[in-house]
Amino acid sequence: MALAWRMLAVLSLARMAMGLQYQSIAPVAPLLSADLGLDQAAIGWLIGMYLLPGVALALPGGLLGARLGDKRVVLIGLAAMTLGAALMASGDARLLTAGRLISGVGAAFYNVLAAKMVADWFSGKELVLAMSILINAWPVGITLALLVLGALGEASSWQAAFGLTAALAACALLLVAATYRQAPAATAAGAVRLRALGARTWRLLLVGSLPWMLFNAAFAVSVGFLPTLLVGRGMSVPAAGSLVSLGTFTVIVSVQLGGMIVHRFGNPGLLTVVGNLGWIGATLGILYSDQIVLSVLLMGLLSGLPAAVVVSLPGQFLAPSERNAGMGLFYTIYYIGNATLPGLAGLAADTSGDVAAAIWVAVLLIAATVATYLWFRLLDRRPRAAGAD
Repeated sequence: MALAWRMLAVLSLARMAMGLQYQSIAPVAPLLSADLGLDQAAIGWLIGMYLLPGVALALPGGLLGARLGDKRVVLIGLAAMTLGAALMASGDARLLTAGRLISGVGAAFYNVLAAKMVADWFSGKELVLAMSILINAWPVGITLALLVLGALGEASSWQAAFGLTAALAACALLLVAATYRQAPAATAAGAVRLRALGARTWRLLLVGSLPWMLFNAAFAVSVGFLPTLLVGRGMSVPAAGSLVSLGTFTVIVSVQLGGMIVHRFGNPGLLTVVGNLGWIGATLGILYSDQIVLSVLLMGLLSGLPAAVVVSLPGQFLAPSERNAGMGLFYTIYYIGNATLPGLAGLAADTSGDVAAAIWVAVLLIAATVATYLWFRLLDRRPRAAGAD
C-alpha cells in the first residue's frame, strides 16, 4: 500500500498543476483586456474552452489508454498541457485560443485516466479516501492560481503567468514519467471495448455517472450565480466575491473530511444523503434567512462531504479490464452535463428576471444527485468489497 499512496501523490500533484492551469485566465483577465482588448465574452470563452474538449475526447481518451497504455496517454496529455500553455505564453494573441484548446485536450486525457489509475491502485474505503485526495488537488490548484498568477502578472506580465503554468505542467510530466508505475491489477487485466461491457455494467455505469455530473453542475451553478444574488441583496461586489471564495475554500476541507470519515467509519451512503440534504438546507438559508455568511460557510462545509463517494462509484463495480472504457463514458457524461446545465440555470434566471431561479436550479440538481445515487444503490445489489458500503 505504501507504493499505492506514492502513486496517488504523483497523480495528485499533476492534477494540482491542471487545476492551476484551468484557473489561469481569471487572475490575469484585466491584463488581457488592457493589452489585447478582450471583452468579457472573450474572457469567458477562454475560460470555458479548457473543458470543452472533454465532451468529445473523454471516451476516446479512455479507450486510447487501453490501446497505448494509461501512463503513455497521461504523458501525452501532460505534454499537450505544457505545449498549450507555452503557446499562450508566447505573447501572440492569435495563439491564445489554440493554446487553450490544446491544453484542454491534454487535460481531458489526464482527467479520465488519472481517476482510472487511482481506481486500479485502491478499493473499498481506501478508494474513497484516495479519490478525495485526487479530486481535492483540483481546487488546491485553483486556489494557488488565484494567489499567485494575478500577482505575477502584475509584477511581470500575463505571459509570465501562462509561462508558469507551462513550467508546472512540464514538471508534472517529468514527475509522472520518472516515478509512476502501473498497478498490478491493471497490468494483469486486458482491457475490453465499450461494446463488450455487459448489460448490467452498462446500467450501473450510466446511472452511476449521473451523481458526479449533477453534483458538479450544482456546485458550478451555486458558485457562478451566488455573487450576483448576494450583490442583489445589498452586498458590495468585492464583499460578495470574497464570501463566495471563502465558501469555496471551505469545500477543500470538506472534501478531505468526507474521505476521512468514510475511511474511518464507513457508511458512505449516509454521508452522501446527509451531506447533500445539508447542502440544500444551507442554500435555502442563503435564499431566505438573514444568516447569509453562516449559510455560505455551511454550504461549503457540507457540499464537499459526498464528493469522493460519488466520484468513486465506477471504481466500486468496474473490473480492471472495464475501467478504460467505463471511465471514459463516466467522464463524457460529466463533461456534457457541466457544459449544458449551468447555461440552463442562467436561462431560468433570465426568463424569471430573478437570479434566485438559478439557485433553485442548483437545489434541484442537488436533489437529483441524491435521487440518482439512491437509484444506483438499488441497482447495485451485489456484495461489495470489505469496508465499502
